[in-house]
Amino acid sequence: MPVNPKLQPVTLPMKLKFGQKPTTEFRNNIDAIGVELIDHPTRQQACDLAWHFVKATWADKPDIDPVDFDDKTLSKNLEDVFGGRTLPAPMECLGFTFRLSGISFQDVTHILRHRAATFAAQCTGDRDLRDDGAVVPESVENSPEFHARWLKIVEDAKQLYADMSDSKKVSMMDARIILPKCMDTFYYMRMPLKDLIGFIYQRLDSQIQTSSDNVIAAKMAVEICKVIPEFTSVIDFDKPDMHYIKTFRVKDGDKWVSRGTNLYWPIPKNDKFEFHPQDSIYQCTREELNGTHGVGPQKKFTEAWKKCVSQFNEIKARHEEWKNS
Repeated sequence: MPVNPKLQPVTLPMKLKFGQKPTTEFRNNIDAIGVELIDHPTRQQACDLAWHFVKATWADKPDIDPVDFDDKTLSKNLEDVFGGRTLPAPMECLGFTFRLSGISFQDVTHILRHRAATFAAQCTGDRDLRDDGAVVPESVENSPEFHARWLKIVEDAKQLYADMSDSKKVSMMDARIILPKCMDTFYYMRMPLKDLIGFIYQRLDSQIQTSSDNVIAAKMAVEICKVIPEFTSVIDFDKPDMHYIKTFRVKDGDKWVSRGTNLYWPIPKNDKFEFHPQDSIYQCTREELNGTHGVGPQKKFTEAWKKCVSQFNEIKARHEEWKNS
């Protein structure tokens, strides 16, 4: 069909920013992380569903109504489901939707590996990114000579992005490729509880995963526990990272090799084997890599981690007190 300038133009869903100067808010990559549980079954729904699915196996008739049983009995059954002491089917029926914000595009590559999840992303193709923020790890913030270069590279890349977009000779689709992975974004992520447990435990691994992964997973676990306290029976923040332990040093014939990601020395909960100082890429723990002017271990991660553990412990203690009342 021909172009018709007499038609009323459509209203575009995005804001056009041609000619505007880019702005960037830089935030610490741990402080920036937001984890919100925006859709989930209620505790009662989870208990009822688990009861129907577990008890149906031995029922003579389909009338095993959970209203006929007290709350603690239903709660115990739900914990049995979580603990693998029943068929796992109920966990496949309990879906949770999170909004993850303030995450870098490096973090995005990690969550997208979990194929059991359904995602909705903040667009980068036809939405102008010149005002998007960026995140900076604490170790970089504690390295003035690197930090200044980090900020400059981001700002220069965004200015080039804006210049190319403003030329209207380079599409935003092409211009965006210049932007660094430290640009922040948000994602919606929905996953069945059965797969969420695997996701959380994989990303809680503090030896192989990044500190931002650890905080995302810890916050997700806490959010689930807030609405379904029985979930505290699943999570153990002190659980050793067995993949790291099993793959750090492996005997292969007459020599020792690594089968995993040997970035750092083991932290106390994983210090269960003998190792040579040169077995890892860095001769220290992850948190000791705190920049050229950092003093002591990384504080941002430690604070965020301790807050999550404290919230978890409070929920667990209240639930245990209720069970024993």
